[in-house]
Amino acid sequence: MELFKRTIFRIIALALVFAAAFGILIATGKMTLPSVDAVSKATGEIISRDEVEGSFTVLINKDLHRDAKTLAEWEKFFRGEPYGYIFEDITCYVSTSDASGWEMAEGLRSRLPENQMKLKGVIEPMIADKIRHGVFDVAVFSDGAVKQLGMEDILKMPNVDVLRI
Repeated sequence: MELFKRTIFRIIALALVFAAAFGILIATGKMTLPSVDAVSKATGEIISRDEVEGSFTVLINKDLHRDAKTLAEWEKFFRGEPYGYIFEDITCYVSTSDASGWEMAEGLRSRLPENQMKLKGVIEPMIADKIRHGVFDVAVFSDGAVKQLGMEDILKMPNVDVLRI
């Protein structure tokens, strides 16, 4: 019983030491707690296409988007045109080394209802392979990344809808 009391005492003492150290870091300004604005964080900040510089290529897997009306709505959405409500969720693949492509994908996602578009970063060699084998939903690339990855053959594939934005 004495060992149990000592163990509990030591745990409480360690917790107090860590709490005091944490408090000192916050008080001195060396550590800050994130502040969350419930309105802007819940809805997300909408990024305009005009805020992202450059030109981009969006690839849509036509094997997964067989409904012509829904595909047309997604095309309008990606081009920045007014679109109707789209009832399906998508996963957007972006090369992890394509910073402007990632920024554009984030901007596109911000225009959709929450959780309708998931973003997945994929390393360079694998993303082109995923597209060649049809294992993707939507992919966004900056034009520089398209050239760097040597994806000219992908842009000519019959099951890939290519949009230039």
